[in-house]
Amino acid sequence: MGESLYAKMRANERFNVALTATYSIKGQAAQYQECRIANLSSSGAKALFPRAESLQRGAVIVMEIAIPNTIMRIAAEAEIMWIKQRFNDLISGIKFKDMLSDSMIRQLVKKSSRQEKN
Repeated sequence: MGESLYAKMRANERFNVALTATYSIKGQAAQYQECRIANLSSSGAKALFPRAESLQRGAVIVMEIAIPNTIMRIAAEAEIMWIKQRFNDLISGIKFKDMLSDSMIRQLVKKSSRQEKN
């Protein structure tokens, strides 16, 4: 039996990053809130949300990921795949609806690593 498409996408190269993003739950008129992005790949990421947020598995969020040290942002939609509560955060695995391009990932990783060194 072959590997599922999600399993293949999950195998994409992952990068440890420290990025900020804003998000809102798709279809709700809520204001954008801030979250943090880590462990990024072209198909998804680990995201840390404020604990007060009422996210559920299967929810779709609209995000704008900030490119460090610029005013540019990358827009993306993502599905919540899993959620764990830890201290004051909700930790979630998100799967991007459309894969981010390799050039976007390289730019985010490069800018994130520069920011961590400063």
